[in-house]
Parts: sequence; C-alpha cells; structure tokens
Amino acid sequence: MKNQEARKSVARAINPTNGDIGARDTKSDNTNSKDLAASFNPFPISSPMHREFDEYRTWVLSNKKLAAVGDSATPGYLLRLSGQLQAKGVPRLPTELLEQRLSSVSKILPSLDTHMCSTFLRGGLSAAEFFIKAYPAMESFSAEEAKAWITFNKAAIEAQLNGAPVIVLSTDNATQGIVKIAQSMYGPQSSAFISGLVDLKTANDEDTCTTVKILYAKGNSLPEPYRGYMARMLLTGAEGNEKL
Repeated sequence: MKNQEARKSVARAINPTNGDIGARDTKSDNTNSKDLAASFNPFPISSPMHREFDEYRTWVLSNKKLAAVGDSATPGYLLRLSGQLQAKGVPRLPTELLEQRLSSVSKILPSLDTHMCSTFLRGGLSAAEFFIKAYPAMESFSAEEAKAWITFNKAAIEAQLNGAPVIVLSTDNATQGIVKIAQSMYGPQSSAFISGLVDLKTANDEDTCTTVKILYAKGNSLPEPYRGYMARMLLTGAEGNEKL
C-alpha cells in the first residue's frame, strides 16, 4: 500500500499533466507522505529509469532556483512543484525535445486500455492515473529512452524558471501535419482518419483511441518539419497551439 501511494505521489514529478497545475494534493500534504515520495523510487534497480529517476530527484532537491520560487523547502513539496513547473514549461521547449517525447509517448500508448487511451487524448487523465498505466512501458525503457524522458522533464522546468517564451504552433502548420498523416494512409483508411478527427468530440472511446494512436504513431514517423508540427500540436496543449 505504501509503495502504491508513493508511486502516485512521485507521478507528478515525472508525468505531470496540465490538470495538475496549481492543484492541491491533499493526500500528499502530511509529512510522512512527503518523506516517502521524496525517498521512494518506483522503478526496479534493473530498469534504466531507476538510475535516471534517482539523479532527477537529486537534481530537483538541490536546485536553488526551484526552491526560491516555492513556499516550502520540504522534499515532497519540491517534487510536486517540479511537476507543476514542468507542465507549464513544455510549450516553451524546442522542437527537438518535443519530438523525443512524442516518440516515448508513442511507445506508452499501446499499454493503455481503450478508455484510458481515449481519456488521455481528451486531457482527462491525472498524472497519477497516467503513471500507473504507463509504468510497465516506462520500466522497459532503454537507457537512451530513460535519459531522454528525464532530460525533457528537466529542460521543461528550466524553461519555465528562466521565463523562456512560449512557442505557438500555427493552425496552418498543424493542418499541414494532419494532412501529411492522411496522405500517408491508404484511401479508405485516410477517409476514416479524417472523419474520426472531425467527430472527435462526440466519438466513442474505441474510435477516439484509434484516432489518437494514429496521430502519435503516424505523426512520429513523418519527415521534417511535419514531425515537429505534430509533436508540438499533441504535447503542448492549448497554450502551445493556435485554436483550430
């Protein structure tokens, strides 16, 4: 039980979502929970993510600039704050880092069931829920993938702390990326994909999940600059996109 609670607590430090920004995690407010989250590594020693997470946690807890913007210096608080700053910093990141994260998320998506996959696209998954579902895939990350995941997190935090400008994807570029995906598919599949996008707000879980998997998998395989367009479109939320 303690491991499960700690795993949920550290989720915000490595998988924050926009829905967590500014939210108060009352379950983690007691000192014991904070201490547990600050010392617990959710990944087995055999996983490359174990080492990367340990190094990330050390980096967070020794980051003076991060501590300076917080209301507390306790480890649990700083880890949660790092997650909030990361989520805010993602739209400020360069395309290269977003493309790396697109590749990682594309690997995680098959591990989500249909409902979770659909909820993920609609932004309804909390950090803890996403992490619990993504954990098996992340545990199997290669050393390179694990390092890329944590490098992205740290870069997003630094971008937010340093006040880097938000990079907004234009509607034209987003449309170009989607058209490229459609053009890469066989006729009937392409038509079904476009139809799925048009009906996305009202589609059932199965159809939504099919669409999101196509967006990530096909988007990740596009040539430049379209791969970058899709990465920014899918990963930066409303702040990083002009309204379609």
